[in-house]
Amino acid sequence: MVPHNFGVDFIIWDQSIQSWTRLEDTFLEEARTYRWRYVIDGIIQVTMQDVPLPMTKTGDGWEGVFETPFQSGIIQFGIRKNDHLMEIETYVYPDNRKITHEEYQRLLQEILEEALICFQKDGLKAYVHATGLTRNLSMLQWNYIEQQIIQLRSIFRQVESHPLRVLQREEEIVKRELIKQVTPATLSWMERYGETYGGSPSRLPSHLKSTRAEETFNVYENRVVLTQLNEIQLLLQRYNEMNHPVIKQKASQYCDWVTRWKQADFFKKVTPYFGSIKTTQAFRKHPIYRLWFQWFQALYDFKELTFDVKDRLPLKETYQLYEIWCFIQIVKCLRELNLLEDTMELFIYKDDHYYLNLSENKESVMTLKNGAKLTYQKKIQSNTKPYYTYTQRMIPDIVIENEESLYVFDPKYRVSKNLSMALGEMHKYRDGILHKETDQRVVKEVYILTPRKAKMSEEKDFFEWDFQQKYKMGAFCFMSGGDVEEFKEWIKGLFLKL
Repeated sequence: MVPHNFGVDFIIWDQSIQSWTRLEDTFLEEARTYRWRYVIDGIIQVTMQDVPLPMTKTGDGWEGVFETPFQSGIIQFGIRKNDHLMEIETYVYPDNRKITHEEYQRLLQEILEEALICFQKDGLKAYVHATGLTRNLSMLQWNYIEQQIIQLRSIFRQVESHPLRVLQREEEIVKRELIKQVTPATLSWMERYGETYGGSPSRLPSHLKSTRAEETFNVYENRVVLTQLNEIQLLLQRYNEMNHPVIKQKASQYCDWVTRWKQADFFKKVTPYFGSIKTTQAFRKHPIYRLWFQWFQALYDFKELTFDVKDRLPLKETYQLYEIWCFIQIVKCLRELNLLEDTMELFIYKDDHYYLNLSENKESVMTLKNGAKLTYQKKIQSNTKPYYTYTQRMIPDIVIENEESLYVFDPKYRVSKNLSMALGEMHKYRDGILHKETDQRVVKEVYILTPRKAKMSEEKDFFEWDFQQKYKMGAFCFMSGGDVEEFKEWIKGLFLKL
């Protein structure tokens, strides 16, 4: 008979205290590998969350390894011998090196916010889709006006040539001799007022009620057209006030166009419409007014321009998200210093949507001023030009290329410890990447990017300016919600020669 407490000899090697401990007493952390040992005679089966664990027979029992899942919470182990099952519940604690779900969402939000700014700056070369109405000025809206104002001018010329009109009938009192057409309303008036009209004994009054039909352009659709012309005129005046010489000049020109359009003859007796604009049959089906209505529908439709990362990253692989976030933070610094030339490599158009085109092992290049480049996941191997490696293939995460010199940055969000070891690995970039023609080393400086500053005294030097200037390597703290002013100063020193 096997005793019911036969699982007490299931022990784990606790790396933190360098000792074997019982499973129930071990401080398990997520996404870590642990050695286990169990002293017992006979054949057993060990499971974790009902999944059998691989194990090896030893002289006095069994041993093996297991890796905790990449999430915290209660975890269950089972030890079965013969027909007896022993279940042990313990807890997996969060990995303090891992970003939380909230941090994940914050990183993603900051990435997409900067991507939106870059897209509005350089993505205007491409046609984009956006949703949501807004009255705020935006570069997307200006791009729409600039590209589509010629179409609007063509539409207005067609409206001006054939504006909508109706026969408007108005009742009026006129002298009897001026009546040109007798209508039932006129006869009714004569019968009602003939005997006593003006105190005259005559049965025919001197003035009769008549209906006059007059053609008018003061219809709902034309009133809306005039109102929308007033709106875009005010909008162009606001763009004219911007401190941007090109936009200012074009906005003034377009504003003059609208002023001339408003002077069209058919507008002379048209009053602007005030109130909510509704879609009438003419706006829905008329070949010209429908185009006009659609043009203005799209004028304010730039509230939400959404991006997504091209490759979905599970929470387990948030190191990739941190790498992308660091790259975007560097893009932001370069943009704020007016060093960005072209960021279109950031985006890819697929399935009618724009995606942020940054993924592992896929090189993306941003053009900077004066011929410099910023590259994500730069591939360097024996046959690449103008730089190559004579050892193994290398893909540094972030590289700035300036004047045939490379500056390498390696994001490491899990190096709260062993920062010196991580920085030591950066020597492979400094020593192993050469220029194809001269065989000279081209990597001038290497840096670790980490979300936390080191706590150990010997590692704090890596963040100091003196250490970085002396050894041309070190670390920068890139933390969500924090600032990167030290890195921005480094950028200024590199490009602006401060």
